[in-house]
Amino acid sequence: MVSISEGSVQRTGIEGFYEVYQRPLLAHLTRLVGDRATAEDLCQETFIKALRNWDGREAGASVSAWLYRIATNTAYDHLRRKQRISFFSLADYEPTDAATSEHAIDTREPVLQALAELPLAYRLPLVMYTCEGHSTNEIAAALGCSPSAVKTRLFRARERFRQVYQG
Repeated sequence: MVSISEGSVQRTGIEGFYEVYQRPLLAHLTRLVGDRATAEDLCQETFIKALRNWDGREAGASVSAWLYRIATNTAYDHLRRKQRISFFSLADYEPTDAATSEHAIDTREPVLQALAELPLAYRLPLVMYTCEGHSTNEIAAALGCSPSAVKTRLFRARERFRQVYQG
């Protein structure tokens, strides 16, 4: 039986596991593949892989980091199969006021273009850190690299983004 503890909420069983992680994983996968329908399929695939391998995971490992790593690898496999890499979408972003709305309209396209020019190795940690709020340790676990490698990638991603965006 799968038992998940998220903060003060204790959930048990497959339904609880799915309920806790489905929405954030779906958002993560949508940003990676740029298509919600594909992300939904990949999310289901991620949960199937996770449940099949539940007993094989490290006992002390973070369930969240482990699941994000499965999701990220599933997305990479999909992108390799399709031989394309797409950038994440800001379609779900809705500004809160009129001034912000005008600014978002003016900056959205250049931001997307600048992100599209970043290598996936830089774009992915940048999106996970900046947009999704993951820590460098969580990103490292999800990507299968060290936290210092994530910090280096974030630094390089920001520098490259500034160059492309301003230039």
